[in-house]
This record gives sequence, structure tokens and C-alpha cells, in this order.
Amino acid sequence: MVALVQQLFVTLLVTYLLLLLVETIWERSVSSYLNLNYLLIVLIAVGIVAVLTGPERAQVSERRRLGKRYIFIGACAALVGAFIVWYKTEEIGWLSYVVSVASGGVIAVLFLLIWTERDETENNQSY
Repeated sequence: MVALVQQLFVTLLVTYLLLLLVETIWERSVSSYLNLNYLLIVLIAVGIVAVLTGPERAQVSERRRLGKRYIFIGACAALVGAFIVWYKTEEIGWLSYVVSVASGGVIAVLFLLIWTERDETENNQSY
């Protein structure tokens, strides 16, 4: 049951984010069929249940090696994110380029940190 709730949360979260992205790029394409606020309410409720029923202690993962494939995925995510930010802010002029480059950089750095970072306290803890 716990695994089902957690899998449902991940599925709802990805679905919501993709639908929100589509709605941001093409206005009224999703909202004419589905109110995203209702999906968000369900997502929050399932998220609360997933957190309350989840494991008490986070699993320690192995340090992952950053290969060419993941560098490519991170670069593509940063470029797509920067393009979307530029597309939505292009009416503000030259500042939209600065904001989009900064957002692409933030996406790339966050991808790198999430993928490779291992908390130093995990290395010093004994189980």
C-alpha cells in the first residue's frame, strides 16, 4: 500500500508538471478540458499521505558517476528550460536574455548537484 501511494504521488506529480508546462506554452490547451487546480488538490493530498506513510529514514544511495548520457540530459534540460523562460519573458526586451541564461544555468547547476552530491554527513555516519 505504501509503495502504491508513493508511486501514485510520483505519477501525479509528473503528470501535473507536464500539463502545467503544456498550459504555459500553449494557453487554454489544457484548461479548456481540465482544471489543473483540482489535480493540484489531489496531488497535495496524495503527497501528504505519501510523506506520512513513507519510510522513517531516507535510504543512503551510492555516489553516482556523471556520464556523457547524463551530461547530455542535463544540458538539454537546461536549454529547454532557458528557452521556455525566454519565450515567456521575451516582451521585456534584452532582460529576457539575461533571465533565461541565468535560469538555464540554475537548472544545469541543480541537475549537477542533485545527480552527484552526497551529503558529507552520510560519509561520517556509522550505521
